[in-house]
Amino acid sequence: MDHSDNLTTSRENRRQFLRQATLATAAAGICPLAASAAQGADEAPADLTFGLVTDVHYADADTKGTRYYRDSLPKLTAAIKEFQSQKVAFVAELGDLINAGPSKQAEREYLKTICRVFDTIDCPKHYVLGNHCVDTLTKAEFLTGCDRRPEPTYYSFDVGDYHFVILDADFLEDGTSYEPGNFQWTKTWIPKKEQEWLAQDLAKAKGRPTVVFAHQILNDENDAHGVKNAPEVRAILEASGDVVAVFQGHMHWGGLARIGGIPYCTLRAMVEGAGLENNAFAIVRLHGRKVEFTGFGKQRDWDFNEDKPGS
Repeated sequence: MDHSDNLTTSRENRRQFLRQATLATAAAGICPLAASAAQGADEAPADLTFGLVTDVHYADADTKGTRYYRDSLPKLTAAIKEFQSQKVAFVAELGDLINAGPSKQAEREYLKTICRVFDTIDCPKHYVLGNHCVDTLTKAEFLTGCDRRPEPTYYSFDVGDYHFVILDADFLEDGTSYEPGNFQWTKTWIPKKEQEWLAQDLAKAKGRPTVVFAHQILNDENDAHGVKNAPEVRAILEASGDVVAVFQGHMHWGGLARIGGIPYCTLRAMVEGAGLENNAFAIVRLHGRKVEFTGFGKQRDWDFNEDKPGS
């Protein structure tokens, strides 16, 4: 099992490439969705760009250790501004959007405040459930607060020629859903029912380059941040032959591993560190099965397309 990380190339070269390509598309008056719809059946999929953030942990609370909860508001505002300028097709938030509050009402206020920032971007938004999302709120209460239907908590969607999967690992070993007070954050599972759905969903999307989003990490089941039955899930992803990347959060310092030919990218948490100089988010550009990952702030760039580790 190859758990290698540190796969990287030049930050500035790739960042410049991404920006020039995005601006060229915009200058031509072609949005990612329109470009994809216009291409012929035998052509490669059109480029598609989307934004990623994770572990915002917003709370109207004093700093604790390296977590600057209130600073997540200006950090997310800056990320949204960059997403707007890059004309992303959508934004995926990879879990722990809010931090635990002293009461259900406090958490509702945290959620309302941070969602007002998210609502300033004019594109679809997708929310992955993190363990902190359900510290005090139920899954339904959290998702409803994000102006999203409460069911299903895991699902898939297509944009142009690409397929995307949202996973929910907030379950106990017996398949019971996380509820406030009934779970430990180090014990997380993707139940059989969700695995069966995943296998069927990927089969239906056969041939489409596919990206998977999760909160808890799928590349190391032995880590406290890992999904405990991750090998079963990875086997499903590998069997599809179409998964080009998995993006996840939860482990705040981030990292990259390649297992079974699939890169598992863990984003750095936005909440870590004071001020905008410690912001962390990313923009991903897909060109067929090629993935370009550009980090901003403390989020480093990663090269998913190299076969050998870099420094």
